[in-house]
Amino acid sequence: MRKLVWIALLGIAVASCQSLRPAQPIPAEWQGTTVYTCCNIHYEKPEVTDANYAVGALLPFGSPAQVQKMTSNSVTFRTGATDMTVIQSYGTAQESAQQYFNKVLVATDPHAVFDTYPRDVQTAIQNGRVEIGMTKPQVIMSLGYPPTHRTASTDLNTWTYWYNRWVTYQVMFGDNGKVVNLVGNAPTSNQPIVEPTPTPKPAAARPARKGKK
Repeated sequence: MRKLVWIALLGIAVASCQSLRPAQPIPAEWQGTTVYTCCNIHYEKPEVTDANYAVGALLPFGSPAQVQKMTSNSVTFRTGATDMTVIQSYGTAQESAQQYFNKVLVATDPHAVFDTYPRDVQTAIQNGRVEIGMTKPQVIMSLGYPPTHRTASTDLNTWTYWYNRWVTYQVMFGDNGKVVNLVGNAPTSNQPIVEPTPTPKPAAARPARKGKK
């Protein structure tokens, strides 16, 4: 029993140390400017980690944000009336904290790219879903980046996501970079993405022949 108490106290101490990390300077490119969320972010409280769980409320991709403060493993930004803190907790062996933050907060509003996607892809992204036929950038916009401690690189064709704290699911891509299979509790409507069929242009009308005089 005493051992369990010490383990619990140690866990509290570690969590406290993480939350008390000293502030660090905000990068110059983020000072006094608006950045945007790269992708949908699910959260159960205004603090999320790079585990990127699929449960909770949805902060939409392209949400305008202003960076408020940073530590060595966290960035806090204000979007609307909410202050959201993103913490790198798991992928420290694969990328630096700043590399991770630069993926989450981007300089260009992703709506410009979103507007070029087919209508059914747009609907899937707006609802935070993944569907057969989506491309890697479309999946990232919809689900966020796969946690790097389970998927070291997005060049891989199998991405592992956490649905919640206990359950994972996989998004599998073909060699063409499009989703070919989903394994586990993936957020999907099971409706494959259908690429729009180009409308053939009508043949140009031939000029009428003039009659002989």
